[in-house]
Amino acid sequence: MTHTAAILAISFYVLTSGLLGYRVIRPAIAGSSSWLDLCARVGFLIGLIAHTFTLCAMLQDPRISALKNGADYFFLGSWLLAVAYMILSIRVVHPILGAFLVPGVVLFMGSSSYLLHPTVSVAGVEISPATQLFSFLHSVPALISVVSLALAFVVSTVFLIVDRGIKRKGASALMFGGPNLQVLDRLNRRLVQLGFIAISLVVLSGGLWAVSEQKPVFTFDTSVVSGLIVWVLLAAILHVRLVLKWSPKRVSRLTVIVTGIFFVSFFAVMALAGRVTHASLGGVL
Repeated sequence: MTHTAAILAISFYVLTSGLLGYRVIRPAIAGSSSWLDLCARVGFLIGLIAHTFTLCAMLQDPRISALKNGADYFFLGSWLLAVAYMILSIRVVHPILGAFLVPGVVLFMGSSSYLLHPTVSVAGVEISPATQLFSFLHSVPALISVVSLALAFVVSTVFLIVDRGIKRKGASALMFGGPNLQVLDRLNRRLVQLGFIAISLVVLSGGLWAVSEQKPVFTFDTSVVSGLIVWVLLAAILHVRLVLKWSPKRVSRLTVIVTGIFFVSFFAVMALAGRVTHASLGGVL
């Protein structure tokens, strides 16, 4: 039943992606856009309900330990992305946002399915309450950072597309009115700030855990190195925005580059390692 609900969710998400993509690419035809938007909303809602049912069923399964492997991590991330899109669509009423975000949900769910079997077992490993606390303080902000950066990537991309469409004045692919650029810029700033704070908590909790376990604070583990690099790059984005006063367009370009590099490396690490835990830290965090 859980597997069927997951397939149903992906199917309706794919359908929604197709409808939203069509609305973005094709000029609006009188009377048809409202029906397409309604079908997209209904399809997404059905997908989200099936998605939520699958998540609840997974959390009820005693064999599942949330955020202990890449499959669980990506699945929960996909659900958070879907919920975030549902909330954002209330403020930014435009198909271009969903045309990028909903395929992202499908990508995360597909990654979860890919990583479902090669997981790492921690059976027989005694974990202290302190380690469990550090694990919670480490994994939850990490998940928040991934979702916020995925949203920042999409919002920045949409900003650049709409900005280019406005300057081209009458490009056939963007004959409809785009979302407000100021709204997108503010949203992008808040998402980057949220991602920076979340990754800061990840770095801090990981360092405190290493000190408490008398382990090296810094290792050349791919997750540690990439996390620190992204943390520095996000700080650079906030610096050029708040201190150097870069234009929203330049900031959006930089955000797309930074978050794009992050997700390419993130998916590469997940595909090779098949999990989220750090190899050099004994599979606890």
